[in-house]
Amino acid sequence: MLRIMLGPEVNTHRRAARVLIRALAVGLLSGAAALVLRWAATEAPHLVWPGTDLVDGVARATPLRRVLVPALGGLVAGLVLTLGTRLPGAARGWDILEAVVLRNGDLPLRPSLVRGASSLVTQASAGAVGREGPIVLLAAAVASRVGLRWTATTRERRILLGCGVASGLACAYNTPLGAALFTMEILFGSFALDAFAPLAVSSAVATVLAWAAFGRDPVFRVAPVAIASSWEVVLYPALGVLGGMAAAAFLFALRTAASRFQRSGLSRPAAMALAGLALGLVTVRWPEVVGNGREAIAALFERPWTVGHVLTLFALRLVLTPLAVGSGTVGGVFTPTLFLGAMLGQAFGVLVQAAAPGLGAEPTTYALVGMGALLAGTTHAPLMSVVMVFEMTLDYGVVVPLLLGAAVASLVATGLSSTSVYTEALERQTDDAEPGSALDVRRVGDLARTEQVTVREDLPLSGLLDTFVASRRNHVYVVDSTGTFIGAVNLHDVNQALRDTGDPEAVAARDVLRTHFETTTPEEGLPRVLERFAAQNSERLPVLAGDGSGRLVGTISKRDVLAAYARDLLRRRAHTAPIDQPERPS
Repeated sequence: MLRIMLGPEVNTHRRAARVLIRALAVGLLSGAAALVLRWAATEAPHLVWPGTDLVDGVARATPLRRVLVPALGGLVAGLVLTLGTRLPGAARGWDILEAVVLRNGDLPLRPSLVRGASSLVTQASAGAVGREGPIVLLAAAVASRVGLRWTATTRERRILLGCGVASGLACAYNTPLGAALFTMEILFGSFALDAFAPLAVSSAVATVLAWAAFGRDPVFRVAPVAIASSWEVVLYPALGVLGGMAAAAFLFALRTAASRFQRSGLSRPAAMALAGLALGLVTVRWPEVVGNGREAIAALFERPWTVGHVLTLFALRLVLTPLAVGSGTVGGVFTPTLFLGAMLGQAFGVLVQAAAPGLGAEPTTYALVGMGALLAGTTHAPLMSVVMVFEMTLDYGVVVPLLLGAAVASLVATGLSSTSVYTEALERQTDDAEPGSALDVRRVGDLARTEQVTVREDLPLSGLLDTFVASRRNHVYVVDSTGTFIGAVNLHDVNQALRDTGDPEAVAARDVLRTHFETTTPEEGLPRVLERFAAQNSERLPVLAGDGSGRLVGTISKRDVLAAYARDLLRRRAHTAPIDQPERPS
């Protein structure tokens, strides 16, 4: 009996150790892939634009060059995508969230490579999108291949895919803790310890690789931040309100641009060239809007700009990045969101300083808070936003202002827009798949657990009773020497047999076995599983391998299925009452 009680705990520790070892490998492999793409994205603009950085290079170019290069870059990047989808195995790719929620952790590598190549063309031509998106996508695709190669369970594949996301983000920004929290809040929507440990391992390993390749300097160098007046307790939440409204406007602009381009009927290369042309025309007067905005943010911290200038850059970025994303350009919106927040916060800080000198901190502090506020508003993940901005500056003094601004911005943005920048694409996928519920397109493998209580058919009643006491379940499963499911034994049947015979050694499991017991497979839909639960009075159903072998691979709980549908019901109700919506995963 002691061995039976300790067995599940030992197996759990072994699984945890196995996942951690694989997370370490994912950190190395995904981190290496992310580093290569980061290096290429850093060096690609130098081939086209001379100068110390991208903004400086564009500013030194002739007006004609500024206009033509982004347009031609959009055209070439679009052709790379169009021609790349014709390669074998590269025709269908999907986003990271779709891979986690709908694809059981499967993220194809070839489409990710094609999108990475297109992104390099966009980066070289100064496209107004971030480079972190393709970096994270490639790292996640590598992690997905590792999970599939090692035949991990569905949950382990998802965790390993998350490890790849954390590795890629950590490589892009040198933010190990923020990368792990990003994956937990955006990708998984929870803080399960069994998932956080491997995420932390992968992001830490990837960060060490990034330190070795690019150094340990923070992303942005800023003067030490300190709260100058107790009145700032009111000012930072006020900036959070503005940040939440700006985040909702940015999300609206992204949706509108995507819808307009889709209705235009333009081919992808033509649409991307048109978005590039719009950027090129703007750079003739305002070169600071090129690229992801990282150089412009750094320049803002070195030599603050006027209110008129930063608000102009804010308005231009609010249009140009949605145009690029909506046209189909491959790139992220993480750093462009930081750009918007920095410009908004800088303007707010300058106005506060002008209205009441000595009341508030330096405008740079408000720029940092604006970055966190916009990030929290667009992602609906305030904790991640605070940690990310903190790790980008390594200044602990900014944490309290960030908490005030990000928390308020997240609440305001969630009330104005029920979807985040990362959930909207997933919403379209689930809406297209089934109008009734997003859970209707999910499978047993999404919720199945690997733990199971099994016995051999020759086990006597005394052993069965010990098993029931140790497991505290109403059913145990009978398997043969190969792990093939034979049937289930009910606790009530064991008690009845014991009363009938009086001898616990005279009856074995095979004598009280129920061979007609509802089972399911990892690929079966959740609606069908609910029907099976209705036909079978049981808290759990055995999950058999989908290859027809009958091998028992896990169980699915009625409680887990109903909880998943309850969460989905809350999500759908939030569309009519968004202010009450709980924080959503990406």
